[in-house]
Amino acid sequence: MYRPIAVLLALLLLPLATCLTQSELRHRSIYQVLTDRFARPDEHMAPCDLARRRYCGGTWKGLERKLGYIQGMGFDTVWISPVVLNVQLEDQDAYHGYWAANMFELNPHFGTKQDLVDLSKALHRRGMYLMVDVVANHVGAVSKATFLPGEMYGPFNSPADYHPYCTPSNWDDQLQVEQCWLDERMPDLNTESPHVVRSLHAWIRTLVKTYQIDAIRVDTVKHVRKDFWPDFVREAGVAAIGEILHGDPVYLAPYQRESMPSILDFATFFHLRRAFESTLGSIGELVEMVRRVHQLFPDPTSLGSFLDNHDFPRLAGISPDPALVKNAAVYPLVNDGFPIIYMGQEHGYAGGEDPFNREAIWLSGFNTKTDLYAMFRSLNAARRAAIASHPPYLSTLLRAHQLNNHSLALTKPPLLSVLTNYGSSIPAAVLYIPPTQTGYKPLLPVIDVLTEQILATDPRGGLTVPIIAGQPRVFLPLAVHKNLATKEAWLGITPVKIDTAVVAGQGEGKTPLTPGAAHRRTPSLGHRVLSWLGHAKSP
Repeated sequence: MYRPIAVLLALLLLPLATCLTQSELRHRSIYQVLTDRFARPDEHMAPCDLARRRYCGGTWKGLERKLGYIQGMGFDTVWISPVVLNVQLEDQDAYHGYWAANMFELNPHFGTKQDLVDLSKALHRRGMYLMVDVVANHVGAVSKATFLPGEMYGPFNSPADYHPYCTPSNWDDQLQVEQCWLDERMPDLNTESPHVVRSLHAWIRTLVKTYQIDAIRVDTVKHVRKDFWPDFVREAGVAAIGEILHGDPVYLAPYQRESMPSILDFATFFHLRRAFESTLGSIGELVEMVRRVHQLFPDPTSLGSFLDNHDFPRLAGISPDPALVKNAAVYPLVNDGFPIIYMGQEHGYAGGEDPFNREAIWLSGFNTKTDLYAMFRSLNAARRAAIASHPPYLSTLLRAHQLNNHSLALTKPPLLSVLTNYGSSIPAAVLYIPPTQTGYKPLLPVIDVLTEQILATDPRGGLTVPIIAGQPRVFLPLAVHKNLATKEAWLGITPVKIDTAVVAGQGEGKTPLTPGAAHRRTPSLGHRVLSWLGHAKSP
C-alpha cells in the first residue's frame, strides 16, 4: 500500500480528462473492449457459449467496476462497442453492437443511460478517456427480404434512406464498395441523401455531448464516400479514428488525406502478423512496409497500431509459440502513432475466426499476474517515460532496421526495441545494433524495461544485445529511469537506488554478456513510472 500523502499527491496530479483533440490522440494508449464480453455487473463466472452468438451479459456497469484492471496495465483510453439500440434476431444476437435499429436509443443489454453516463464519469475521474465505436454506413435487419424500414429505425424510416440492395461483384469498383450492402442483414444507408446526412450529424453531436465521449472509432469507413467523413468528424467535435479494412497503403493513404486524420494501420497489421506467425515469417517485408507507410501516408504518427482485434483470428491461435506472440505484441507499443490492444491479449487468448475470438474476459478472473499483463504495463510505462523525457518522441518517425532474416531493431529515441522471430526453442543468440541504428551516445547505460537488465553502448554507440529464448528486448536510457526515480521521491515514494556500474565496451566481436551478468532486479519499472504519473493502483 502507498503512503497516504503519496496517494493524495498522485490524485492531484491526475489530468482532468476532457474530449480529445486529434493531436492529443497520439499520446493515448487504447484498450479495446467488446462490452458484452468484458465484465458482468454481478461478477458471476457465467459461461459464454461463443458458437451461439448470443448476449453473454457484459455491461457498462460491469466495465466500470473493472477500470482498475485496465488502468493497471497502463492504458488510459477505453474503446467500447457501439452503444446504440440493435435489432433482435432469432438465430443470433447483435451482441457486438454493429447492427443498429434506432441510433438515438441505447442498447438495454449494456445498461441504462445513467450507466453510460456513470462509466464516462468514472473514466474521467481516473484521468482516462472514453472512445465509442460508431457506425454510419449501415443498420441491421433480419434479412433483405423482410427489411421494411419504419418507426423502429428512428429518422431512417423510409426506403429512400437506403441504397437499393446489391452485393459487390467487383471490389475494385469503389462505387459498389460504397453503395452496395455488406450483407443482406446490413441495409446500406443512403449517405448521398441530405436528410440522412443531417440525421447522422444530429445523432453524433447528441451522442458525444450527452455521454461526454472523448473520441470515436468509426466503423466501415471505406463503404461510405470519402467526402462524407470530414463533416461527420467535425460534427462529432472529438478525435476520430477510422477503420478502412484494406492492406494496400496506396489505397489507405488517401483516406487519411481526404477523410479523417487518423485511421487504423491495416497496412502494417498484415505484415506484422506474417512476420511473427512462425519462425519463417518475413522480417524484410515488415521493414519494407514501414518504409512505404512513411512514404505514402500524410502523417504516420496519427495511425492506430494493433496486432489483434475482434474481426481476425488472434495471433496466439495461429502461432503456437508464445515468444513469437510476445515479440509481435510489443510492436504496437513502440511503433509510431498510438497503440491499441484488444481485450484478452494479456491472457494469451487464442480464439480463431469470429465468433471464437470474442471470448468472455471475466472467465480469466481478471488475472493481473500473467506475463503479458506485466509486459503491457511495462511497455506503457516506457512509452510514457519516452514521451515525458523527449518531447519530439511522438513526432519522430520510427526507423526499422533488419538485422538478419529473423530480427529487426526499431529506433524511436529514446526507445530502442529488438524483436525477433527466432521463437522460444532457440536457447540464446547475440545481436549487435550498430551506432547508426541505436540512436544512443557512446558508453550510454540503458535498461531493458522487460527484464530490467542494464547494458551499455560501446565506445562507438553500438549495443550488443543477448536474446534468450527468443524474448523481445525494449531499452530506455538509464538516465530517464533515474529521473523518474527522482520524481517518485518528491511524491513521497521511496526512490529506487540503481547501481549505474555497467559493463561497457561490448562492441561487435567482444564477449557478450552472460544472462544476468550486468543487471540488477528492481521493483517493476512499469509500477514505478505509473506511480509517478498517478495511475498505479494497489492490487
